Amino acid sequence: MSICIAVFIFMVISFCLNRIPMALTAVLGMLALVVTGCIDSRTVLSTIGSSTVLTMLSVFIVAAGLQRTQMIERLSRGIYRVSKGSFTKVLASYVLFTFILGQFIPSITALFAIVCPLVYAMCDEMDISPSRMMYSIGLVAVATSFTITPIGPYAAAYIEDNGYILQYGIEGYELTMFTRMSIKTWVSLFVILWAIFVSPRLAPAEPVVPIRMMERRRGDEKRPLEPFQEFMGYAVFIAVIISLVFKSFGLASWVIPACGAAVLVLCGVLTQKEAIESMGIEVIMLYVGVAVLGSAFANTGAGEMIGKAVGGVLSGTRSSYLIGSIFFAASFLMTSLLYNRATTKVLIPLVLLTALDLGCDPRGLMEMCYIGSMCSLLTPMATSVVPMMMGAGGYDQKVLVKLGLIPSVIMGVIAVAVGMTLYPCF
Repeated sequence: MSICIAVFIFMVISFCLNRIPMALTAVLGMLALVVTGCIDSRTVLSTIGSSTVLTMLSVFIVAAGLQRTQMIERLSRGIYRVSKGSFTKVLASYVLFTFILGQFIPSITALFAIVCPLVYAMCDEMDISPSRMMYSIGLVAVATSFTITPIGPYAAAYIEDNGYILQYGIEGYELTMFTRMSIKTWVSLFVILWAIFVSPRLAPAEPVVPIRMMERRRGDEKRPLEPFQEFMGYAVFIAVIISLVFKSFGLASWVIPACGAAVLVLCGVLTQKEAIESMGIEVIMLYVGVAVLGSAFANTGAGEMIGKAVGGVLSGTRSSYLIGSIFFAASFLMTSLLYNRATTKVLIPLVLLTALDLGCDPRGLMEMCYIGSMCSLLTPMATSVVPMMMGAGGYDQKVLVKLGLIPSVIMGVIAVAVGMTLYPCF
């Protein structure tokens, strides 16, 4: 556990200092964990070859294929004409587009990878830095997705939560598909408004670190596509979107995006070189490094230790808002060390054990853990979208804290106020 914490501190400091590339920092941390025995090589290799990585690579290629068509330019020109050159109106269009798309795509990684090239194209059209827009898009992709509407891909997640409640012997409380929606709708409304009107004012005017992907794109001249190739660029993109909405029709999440990427190269929409360059290897390695660190925290027991320590402070209190605040804060802070899914896996049992001991309603507390894990964007360890957003916007660790601290606190206040009023402990 000490080694894991030391590696984490090294990575955060290195991200702040920005003396070496962030992807290299993540790889060095990953290697240190393997050499010291905190994680085994099998876990590292399975992370590199995971469905998340393969999906990211494939969606990057598919997005690049769409970018080769005229759709991006047409959409950008259309939004530009409607907005009449207004930066706020343009940003609002993409924020709302990201929010709506996020209700149907069960992967925030894929969601950000799809919207990212659209934002780049608009930044080119308006001759502005993508650093001003990219954090808003990442914030909306993470914080407003996952079951705002009851028709979203996670609308049935409440069934799993009800199973947990019964498994721990708690009776008389049941979640519905509208439970999280009733709380998170208010958080999402705040996030949308913050992303449109406040985040751009706090974001750096220019990238703090180089955006190589953007520089390469600007330096390349597009070769014209044949009508069939233009059609395939659209068709593959739409097919991949539909597959993501319907969870790949029972196939592994990466299969259809990977097939789409192969079809784009086969049809000549992208050359082999263009496909390889669009994979975003630097972003991928940053993701792999921090994902392995999260696994090491879980394997060594550091995550469970942190969760139990937080749960211990609840002894003797009867305030629903205080208990809800503690679990939200615990989820938020732990997500800065572990990925959000790992955090909820650690905290949900603690919530249920606490509710069983206190004889209280666990529903609001469970939602505080889920929502808290989706509001943490202060470190690259929180979710795979954060390192992607850092690479796409040219942000370092300092910028993340500057942009994320205040909205995170406000999201917590809203979530606790609404959630613990609707679902009080006692």
